Amino acid sequence: MGRGTGAGADYKPWFTIQDVPSSGRTHRPHGMKTGRVHHLLSDIERDLFYILDWSPSVIDIREQFPLDRGITQAIAERIGVRHPRDTATRTPLVMTTDFLCDAMRDGRRVLIARSVKPVDKLQDDRVVEKQEIERRYWVEQDVDWGIVTDADIPATYAENIGRVHNCASVADLAQPFPGYYAEKAALIAREVPMRAYLTLHQFCAEMDLRLALPPATTLMLIRHLIATRVLVCDTT
Repeated sequence: MGRGTGAGADYKPWFTIQDVPSSGRTHRPHGMKTGRVHHLLSDIERDLFYILDWSPSVIDIREQFPLDRGITQAIAERIGVRHPRDTATRTPLVMTTDFLCDAMRDGRRVLIARSVKPVDKLQDDRVVEKQEIERRYWVEQDVDWGIVTDADIPATYAENIGRVHNCASVADLAQPFPGYYAEKAALIAREVPMRAYLTLHQFCAEMDLRLALPPATTLMLIRHLIATRVLVCDTT
């Protein structure tokens, strides 16, 4: 499969972090839903990805999704704006949407498209022109489209999800034998209700000692249990 095609674990983004210079930090988190590495070009994309990946209604997440160039060129011509072009060759570029997701709404599987932009960038007329091309593209496809800015992201919520996100899988960690961490996590999960009187720090210290684990191992496994929803906590 080529770039911009596939679904789930087989999807390949049109752009990877190696292809595009980014004004912010780039990120390559491992998706809990897709089981693949996602290519995210900014902190805002990372935070929205955490929220989408955590949402029970979201089924699949495709980042840097390519739009049909013929359609975007026609839209640009119709509304009288310049279509993005390569600065050197003047060749029309393929436009992309930051996230295209499959989600369940009212028992139906639907598509949701989201563009991610820093709020201050929306003061730039050229950015607004390109967003209008993208908006009209998805309206014509009858797809729910919207812009998400840093002002729209609940920062604490995204940060809390981020704390557990990379602990979703423990199978690939170096361990004494296959299933070692899964076995210890199951033991820890059983102990949590019986030690609700302890602080998290106290509980982790006690379990590290009781199970002869290296320091902070229980904390990592607690995060794993939250990420896999064995333990439930308030992430807001």
